Amino acid sequence: MEKQIPTTAEIASYEPTVPVKVAATYLGITPQSVREGMKEGDLPIGIIRGKRFYIYPDRLVAYRGGDISNADADKRAVVSFLQKLIEAVEGTL
Repeated sequence: MEKQIPTTAEIASYEPTVPVKVAATYLGITPQSVREGMKEGDLPIGIIRGKRFYIYPDRLVAYRGGDISNADADKRAVVSFLQKLIEAVEGTL
């Protein structure tokens, strides 16, 4: 059975980051291809920290739509991620 491709709205609902498997399905590639593409710098949809892959929803949607060069989208993705991270940390205090 073929996996259902997530909609843009479904991708946007993954805040602050999209799981690698979901991103792979959205792009029509394997999870390993997502990891390798990010490591090689060919897939600019997030960041890697250690063994963790942080895929930003708006970068993923922009990449699939062919509009990844927008510097403002890059800034918004980072700010959004940091805001969600701060909220998560504050919620544990």
